[in-house]
Amino acid sequence: MNRIRRAESNSDIADEDDRRQDPRSDGLTILPPSEWLNRYNQLLDRYPLRTKMCTSFVVSAFGSALGSYLSNAAKDDREKSRGEHRGGMCKAKTKINWVDVIAFAIHGGLINAPIAHCWYEWLSVNGPSSNTASVLVDQLVVQPPLLALMFVCLDVLRASIRAALHEFREADVISKSVTNALQVVPNSWRFWPFAVYFTFKYLKKKHYTVALNLCSVAWTVYLSRGARGGGSNDDS
Repeated sequence: MNRIRRAESNSDIADEDDRRQDPRSDGLTILPPSEWLNRYNQLLDRYPLRTKMCTSFVVSAFGSALGSYLSNAAKDDREKSRGEHRGGMCKAKTKINWVDVIAFAIHGGLINAPIAHCWYEWLSVNGPSSNTASVLVDQLVVQPPLLALMFVCLDVLRASIRAALHEFREADVISKSVTNALQVVPNSWRFWPFAVYFTFKYLKKKHYTVALNLCSVAWTVYLSRGARGGGSNDDS
């Protein structure tokens, strides 16, 4: 009996130690870095292009934000030292250039990652067998055009983002959007509840999106006619 009790007590202690070591037993999921790496590798195997695009999006945004912050911080330090030499006060203006962050993120995720994925896949299959030759082909033939494309894309994205922000501020987008939405919502209740009801009732779930997209054609025509009517009234 004593042996049985000792065995049971030892098993209870072992179970308690396992619960302490396993963070999921307390409702928390704290994974070690190796497990995160394993999961990331699984995503690369299952969804290579999407995973690389998301990774490039995040990494490009982080790199741009960090570079912008460090550059502005150094500039603030120089201005502060000049102000101290002149006997004046200089306020810190360290900030992140979010236009650059968005531009780098879009380029990295939507442009650079797909091109790099397809290029390296092709190079690994059809390129030289020597790693040195593959590096030379990559750096001398492909990377210069990609760098030129990067600067063109970044300039276009920066200009587009700044123009969009300027138009957004000048056109008072939010208040106009809220006003238009409040005017259209009652009319949408005359159409969409019936469309959604008959879709749910008579169609299979896999056809929901297609059916509602077809219904949205009529709704878009209605909105377009309303917008033209509003525009003509404004012009008159």
